[in-house]
Amino acid sequence: MKKFLFTLGLIFTLQNICFASTSSSSAAVLTQPIPVDFIYINGSNNNNEKMHQWFLKGIKKFHPVLKAQIEKNEYTYKYLLNNGEYEIEPEPSNYFWGYKSQADLMFMREKANLLRSISPWVAFFVRNTIANIMHDAIWVQKTHNMVPILQELDAQIKADLKQGKKVVLLGYSAGSFITMEYIYSKAPYINIENWFKDKDIDEDLKILMKENPRKNTCLMAFIGSNMTMADPLGHLKINNNKSEFISAYKEMDDFTDIYCVPENSVIGIINYASPIPLFYSDMADKNLDTAMFYRLMYKYLVEHDFFILTANYADDPLGFPNGVNRTNADVKSFANLEFDNEEGFIYDYSRESSGRTFAAAHTSYWNTKKRFAKAIVKGYTEGHKYQYDPDTITKRYKKLQKQQSKNNKNK
Repeated sequence: MKKFLFTLGLIFTLQNICFASTSSSSAAVLTQPIPVDFIYINGSNNNNEKMHQWFLKGIKKFHPVLKAQIEKNEYTYKYLLNNGEYEIEPEPSNYFWGYKSQADLMFMREKANLLRSISPWVAFFVRNTIANIMHDAIWVQKTHNMVPILQELDAQIKADLKQGKKVVLLGYSAGSFITMEYIYSKAPYINIENWFKDKDIDEDLKILMKENPRKNTCLMAFIGSNMTMADPLGHLKINNNKSEFISAYKEMDDFTDIYCVPENSVIGIINYASPIPLFYSDMADKNLDTAMFYRLMYKYLVEHDFFILTANYADDPLGFPNGVNRTNADVKSFANLEFDNEEGFIYDYSRESSGRTFAAAHTSYWNTKKRFAKAIVKGYTEGHKYQYDPDTITKRYKKLQKQQSKNNKNK
């Protein structure tokens, strides 16, 4: 009897040990969150070591506050962090490109100083101030400067992906040009067969594509593959050398792997102090092929649970709002787009005041860390609700009806 009880006790003990071990292991698998790396990208006039340190110290102060605000807010915890499936890395990452423009900036300053002895002081001061502020924003847009930056940032992001991380990009000032160019150039939103359906190419090439499909690709791979090429007038030209075209098509998946960022790896962009509309107004030009690619990019972002949030202080003289916020339904109508799935959003939240002077507002985002972190959380919440919250949609619809009724009465 004693042997029996001992054996029975041993079995129960072993079962409990195994169960505890299995449960512990399963819990670890189920509850282990996916790390999300927040990569901060600097803006204009950050060319020397002093400004480099200003940037690093600023994001180091700000990041823990933003992390805490996102995690404690019920809405951002649910949607941005997928109910705890994602966890923001405790330390901020950064991509710093400031030193790259230093040589060109020194050349510009040297030329500006030629007028110092004959120019009125006020004119000289204004000229130099504008030149210093605007130089890097203009410099970074030039293709031969931007492409190496995108490639370096891409290598950093893909190193994160190899470690099982997701990424959010945060672009400060002219750094927002880099975040937007990265998604525009690197996101795999181009269906190759669909792109060539209405293009003037031989029918056998269309059959080749249909019978030998390739995965979706990005603009950088599309142009870099030698199937197409960009001309100076903003149009995409097809390579008329048929053998080169076929060879490039057969290798497209390799080009995509090299040049494009994998789907659902970068999950969002936060741009702040951003002057994008001032420098990228050609996005609205329907005569350029770039407009078509922006439409395809928008479709991709909405369908892949991607967010782009612009959060400027209202008193920031260089923070330009991205325009009127639109619903996906609005975009479907005026851009002739259809969405297979709707999860992502693009939203502008440029209403908060910095509480600083007009001149200091543009550089106050990290110094007002709690105020700005709350603005980001509020902007994300508003942007997501604007598209997907039933109560918000109902209120917006009633407000629109009321406005339309008022307009009809005034006619």
